[in-house]
Order: sequence, then C-alpha cells, then structure tokens
Amino acid sequence: MPRQRVLIVDDQAEIRRGVRRLVEERGHEVETAETSESAYTLALGNPPDLLIADLSLPGESGMDLVSRLQDVGLDPTTIILTGHGTIDSAIEATRRGVYDYVLKPVRPKELGAIIAKALERASLREEVRLLRREMGRSGRFEDLVGRSAPMLELYRVIEQVAPSPTPVLITGESGTGKELVASAIHGLSGRAKAPLINVNCAAIPDELLESEMFGHEKGAFTGALQSRKGCFELAHGGTLFLDEIGDMPMRLQSKLLRVLENGTFHRVGGEREQKVDVRLITATNAPLEQRIAEGSFRQDLYFRINVFPIELPPLRDRVEDIPLLVERFCRMFADEHGTAPKVLSEDALDLLRAHDWPGNVRELRNVIQRASIVSVDGEITPATLPSTVAPKVPSISSDEGTLAIPLGTSIADVERELVLATLAAHKGNKTRTAHVLGISPKTLYAKLERYGAHKRGNEAS
Repeated sequence: MPRQRVLIVDDQAEIRRGVRRLVEERGHEVETAETSESAYTLALGNPPDLLIADLSLPGESGMDLVSRLQDVGLDPTTIILTGHGTIDSAIEATRRGVYDYVLKPVRPKELGAIIAKALERASLREEVRLLRREMGRSGRFEDLVGRSAPMLELYRVIEQVAPSPTPVLITGESGTGKELVASAIHGLSGRAKAPLINVNCAAIPDELLESEMFGHEKGAFTGALQSRKGCFELAHGGTLFLDEIGDMPMRLQSKLLRVLENGTFHRVGGEREQKVDVRLITATNAPLEQRIAEGSFRQDLYFRINVFPIELPPLRDRVEDIPLLVERFCRMFADEHGTAPKVLSEDALDLLRAHDWPGNVRELRNVIQRASIVSVDGEITPATLPSTVAPKVPSISSDEGTLAIPLGTSIADVERELVLATLAAHKGNKTRTAHVLGISPKTLYAKLERYGAHKRGNEAS
C-alpha cells in the first residue's frame, strides 16, 4: 500500500500519541491537532487520506469538522472516536459517510485493525476517484453511459458510497438503470471479487420468495427434495441486490429486518442459525413512504435500508446523453449480429431528443434495437423509427395542394413531409422541386438521401 496521509484530532495528548504510534508503525505520514479549527487548517493545506477525530472537541465537534471539510470538497475516510456514544450521533455519522464509529476505551490491537481497514478503504476510494474522473471524460462509468451533469453527479455519489458497507436504496423511474447502479457500486467496492446476487421481489411468487432469499431444508415443504441455499448464503462476502423491495410481503420484511440487525437467519424448515456477511442494496420505483402510510411496508425496515439514498435521473432530464447511448446501443447490436454499427441521421436524433421517454433508457434501447433491424442502408432515419417516437403525418392533398400538419409535429418532420409532398406534386421532378422550395438541387439531393428517398423522381425539368 502506498504511503498515505493521516490526520489525528483529539484534545487528549495521550490518545494522540497512542494513535500516532499505531499509524506510524504502518509507515504512513501523520499530523495531529487538538481542536477542530486547527485540524481544518491542516487539512486545507495538506488534505488527509484518513481522518481520525474525537467526537467531543473544544469548540466544534468532530462531526462539525467532517461537515466543514465536505463543504469545501474534502471527504477523507473518517473514523470517529467517542467516549459518550449515542444512537443519534451514530446515525448522523453513518449518514455523513463516516467509515467507523468507535467507542472509547478501545484496545490498541482492535483500533490498529480498524485503522488498517480504513486505510485500505482510503486507497480504494482514491483508485475509484481516478477511475471516475477518466470515465467522466469518456462518458462511461462501469456499464453506465453519460457525461451530463446529472450523470457526473451520480458517478460522484457511487464513488463516495461504493467502498463502504452502508446499505443503499436506489430510487427512480422504471428503466433508469437501477440494476446497473447496483452493479457499479458492487464492482467498485472491496467486495467486487465476491458474488453480486440479484433478486427481483416483484417477479417471484410470494410463496417462493422466502425460500429464494433464505433457502430451505430438505422436506421443508412439498417438492423440497433436497436442501438449498438461498440468495443470502450465495451472496456471503459480497452484495445482495433486492429490486422492487416495495413488493416484498410483510412477513418477509420482518425476517429481512432481523438479518440486517444481527446478520443471522434460519432457512425455511431449518433449526440451525445461519450467519452471513452481506452488503445490501435495494431498489424501488414505488414511493415507499406511501406504502408505509398504507400499512404495506415496515417503517423500521425503511429506516434500515434508506441509510444512503440514490435517486436516478430520468432520461428526459439528460437528453444530452442520448447520442452516447445511441452509439453504445448501435455498437452492441452490431456486435450481436456481426454487422457494421448503424449511424443516426440528424433528423432522427432531433426526434429522439424531443421525445419524452416515459420508459427511459430501456425504451431508448428498444427503439434503437428495432431501428437497427428495420434500417437496411446503414443509417437510422426518421422513417425507421417507431410511430411512438416519429409520428407519421398526412401527406399532401393533390386536389387542394395543401399539407395538413397536426399540432405537436416536430420541425424536422414538417420539413420532411413538405419536401416529399412538393416532390410528389411535381411528379418527381427534382430540379423543379428544388426551385419551388428555394433550395439548391444539391441540398435537395442531400435531404432526400437523408430521408431514404433519394431514388424518387427524375432529374430534368
């Protein structure tokens, strides 16, 4: 492990000396301070990788110091020491991203082990921070795609929470990529080499969900011909992702709460206590507060899983990411079929940007998959997009020489229909059509090629 910077803040000289000795034994650089104010000054001049701070300090507390540092963009891995711990202060420390909350007195060997793990976490966070910076430039972060402001903020939040064991609750509309975020958190954590197990609580019948999650013993119920591990055991040492947790039955919520409280459970039909070490990530697109009010979701479980909430942005709030997403999907479908990637015309891109995307990234993926199949000349044009994205408009009425355009039609579609209708009205004569439209024949040919209609009509007057 490379040499790291550690800042120790405690008003008791004996504790400062003892903790300093533990850190220096591991070959790291140490600075000490007696007050929050002096520690803040030291941190600004030489940002620490690890902060070890007493909760009760003269003037501002250790948590006040953490808040001030975060306000100026400094977020070192932090251990809080206290001789007077309370549940409220522990919860506040967790919400602030504190790595560990240690009660005094603590044995040197125990504190040394905590410091060693905290330094490992600080090293991992720095690696992730560098990765996030590079991914932000390229528009990719694990399997997530986008370089818009909402996505860069999402990358920052993932980088912040990934190295810790903190439970995460991911919320957002359907199709925004909650499973991808869970995978990114797991992949950037210290548990990355252990399993990530996914369970969709809404996709499994209630009577089977308990066995799926906690396993069962042979003969526990009809059809249980042999013992079987559940997802908690399979995820031991790694991460369990529970999607659509708002659909979990109440009786299972109670059992899940017990696992979160003490790390133990019993298989269905089993008497032996099972102990597991699992990091829990949950997700929902349902308002859990409303489920609590309706009596279908436990409030105490909500508090347990909602330690670190992440809300995903809908696609309509990050339309600047659409070109990157389209390029990603085009390459993905091309690889699947062994063909060259399709390209998107500007007119088609304008339509994608104007669409509301109620199905978010999942809907965009499906649209590009269909368009890649329909397109035969290597380009995705408005004509190859489904009517939900590119609504078709009526063509010209040859009797009246007018073009009916419904309200809500995009400018790109109006232009396309006007050009094609004028070409039809002049029986395919491109020279005459260009003259009537007030554009050059070269511009007309380019537009017709973009529309996939360049073979229509004739050249002469």
